[in-house]
Amino acid sequence: MSRAGVFIIGVLFLMSICDVLRTVSAEEHAHDEDHAHAKDDFETEFGDENTDNSFSQGTEEEHIEVREQSSFVKPTAVHHAKDLPTLRVFYCVSCGYKQAFDQFTTFAKEKYPNMPVEGANFAPVLWKAYVAQAVSFIKMALLVIVLTGSNPLERLGLGYPGILQHAHGNKMSSCMLLFMLGNLVEQSLISTGAFEIYLGNEQIWSKIESGRVPSPQEFMQLIDAQLAVLGKAPVNTESFGEFQQTV
Repeated sequence: MSRAGVFIIGVLFLMSICDVLRTVSAEEHAHDEDHAHAKDDFETEFGDENTDNSFSQGTEEEHIEVREQSSFVKPTAVHHAKDLPTLRVFYCVSCGYKQAFDQFTTFAKEKYPNMPVEGANFAPVLWKAYVAQAVSFIKMALLVIVLTGSNPLERLGLGYPGILQHAHGNKMSSCMLLFMLGNLVEQSLISTGAFEIYLGNEQIWSKIESGRVPSPQEFMQLIDAQLAVLGKAPVNTESFGEFQQTV
């Protein structure tokens, strides 16, 4: 492999490592920040749009895009509401959606402090999880073969393939390429792009079906509407948008 090829692969490898470090740092920061800081980050990231009310559909590799309404008003806390159903959110951890979960949890707790909130990773289908594990194992095995300079194919009577000779002669670039390709395949298998919201046993939102997460107003309206259906809507409280109740 030419020096230019090695240089390009090295740059791509460093970019991949930087992306991983940024993702880990962002998740740790989101987990440790308090509710006030989380709210400021949410309003900054998902602020009002000055163009139109359209929204774009996010993909598994993109950040979550939320359709924001014209204004966002902090809800009035309902401290007397008890026996509320559990709010559950299943999200794609590998997509970096944990921070969005923390931010939505903040808004739900601001209005319903007594509402239990749970979050968990939305696991991929079983066969994809198994394939991802197999790819990880194969990646590690190939890295060991390249780094040690061994040739297990010779014991199988397959000789010494040219591609393996090239990998042994260019260990650094070959290991970088194997690492990046292996991670790419693994991420594509385990990434679901999910952000599924349940209140009690009822699903009130699905990013898989809608292609986006709800805006803060939509999120609170969905909760208020479902509580009304369950007969647990608080009396003499305010809400958002179309689901406002008369004080």
